[in-house]
Amino acid sequence: MEAIAQEKTEKKGKESNEVSKYDRANAEYLMIDAQKFYLLEDYERAIAFLEQSLEVDKNNHAAYFKLGEIYLIQRKYDKGLKSIKKAQEIKSDNKFYYILAAQLHKSQSNLQAAASEYELMLKNSTDYREYLLDIADVYVGLGNYDRAIKMLEITEEKYNSPHKFTTQKKELLLQAGKKKEALDMLKKLTEDFPTNENYKLEYADLLASTGQKTEAADILKSTNTSASSNFLLINLKLEEGDFEAAKPMISEIMTNKEADLSSKLELMTNLSAAGSDKIPLSFLDQQQKMLYSIYPNDVEVIKTGEKVYSALAEKASPENKSAYESQVLTALNQLKDLNPSDYEVWNQLLTRAYNQKSWESLLTNSEDALSYFPNQGLFYYYYGNAQLYSNQGDKEEANSAFDQALKLARNDETLAGKIRTKKLEFALEEGNVKEIEEYNPPKTTSGKVDDGAVQMFLRYLNANSDQEIIEGLNKSLDRLVKEYPSDSDLFHVKAKVLFQLGRFAEAKQLIENFLKQKSANITGGLLEVYGDNLYMLNQIDAAVEQWKKAKNTGNTSDKIDQKIADKKYY
Repeated sequence: MEAIAQEKTEKKGKESNEVSKYDRANAEYLMIDAQKFYLLEDYERAIAFLEQSLEVDKNNHAAYFKLGEIYLIQRKYDKGLKSIKKAQEIKSDNKFYYILAAQLHKSQSNLQAAASEYELMLKNSTDYREYLLDIADVYVGLGNYDRAIKMLEITEEKYNSPHKFTTQKKELLLQAGKKKEALDMLKKLTEDFPTNENYKLEYADLLASTGQKTEAADILKSTNTSASSNFLLINLKLEEGDFEAAKPMISEIMTNKEADLSSKLELMTNLSAAGSDKIPLSFLDQQQKMLYSIYPNDVEVIKTGEKVYSALAEKASPENKSAYESQVLTALNQLKDLNPSDYEVWNQLLTRAYNQKSWESLLTNSEDALSYFPNQGLFYYYYGNAQLYSNQGDKEEANSAFDQALKLARNDETLAGKIRTKKLEFALEEGNVKEIEEYNPPKTTSGKVDDGAVQMFLRYLNANSDQEIIEGLNKSLDRLVKEYPSDSDLFHVKAKVLFQLGRFAEAKQLIENFLKQKSANITGGLLEVYGDNLYMLNQIDAAVEQWKKAKNTGNTSDKIDQKIADKKYY
């Protein structure tokens, strides 16, 4: 009787777990509504319909999967994992359920858990080959290179493409510190497939990188001559310092139209940058001109030419330097004409003209550059300099350009400082006392005023005696010495200003106060002007003593010896 009762109970329980056709259809309709709101990105309503569907059919694994997808989008990763785990429990052979679980774990940066999900997929499902490389990436992220290599091997097997990932397996073995295994693998491939040139090149490249250059060269010599093998041989010969052996191969590769252009350009860049004096500059010039003739108007070739000739100009003798610099300018002008919207080319062109003080060229090019880049403070700065110094320049236009440059350089303190210093120079020339008084120098990390401004002050004081302008300078310096209390060069200028104004006792006191506090920062220029002021106060012996100290310290005027010898200020 008990057995019969138990059987009835089990049968009743089974019937209660089964879902009727009506309920299943209802659950599917609810899934359709959920999918509609999912596509409309109304995720909360989609979740509501999915939960209703699960109330009707609690074994609806597709509903759990869709919940997991929504929670992934909403970054509710724990909820997503809870849902997808239920889907896996109901239907364990669906690969997409493991893939979604892995994605959820990766979103939480839990690569180990993601790897576990992928392993469950391999165990429980089929037809997963398109995801094997994703699994390999996860194992690389975990530093488990052996397992990553295994995934590559399974991929090769599943796609029936043996050795497709040889390069990747080599790299993974190297990352795992298994150089010998990588070499053994490539060696075996070259033996098993003696006509495969790619395997030989891979093997030779790895041998060379591990210091076995002779063996690498022997393998390369055994290959059919190709651009790739020649590039490797060239690099080997150059590393050995045997330029004469590399020279004919370089010439051959440069004239070979089938050889990879990017590799040619990389080779030219490396050759021109090399410090070896065994590579004649004329040879590199010849090779670059060969590239110009084969690839006329090719932007990348011209860009490489600019780099090559810049490097040659730095190494060239004085008589050849200008020829290479001319080639640099030619390249930059070609690039500018081919692509006038390339900011970097204009920047190089203007900077080179500015540094070489080619004011006429700078005037023309800076005007053109500003037509393409009207909001570049640097270009206005160059334009202002060109207007200031070129034969066709206009000083008022220069000052306007500097004003515009300063407005545009608000976020570039270095450039703004240069512009303010240039405006100071202009103000000194024009006698603009107000601007001199308001001068604000470039900020530096050294705790000193920009040296260019200091030298400008000194040049002006040595050549001019306009008392009104010097008074303006004095007001500016009163503020600056408070801002830079340890700058001996600035105190030198301040003392020089007081000297020019005839305030010798005040200058003497200023210097002596500085010497007491900053004895480690004393310059020869400051000591010399100290002596000058002492001389004017009729303290001749003390003045000569300071002039001698100044000479020993260095950085004095060219009259220091005469001052000491004659005991007189000049």
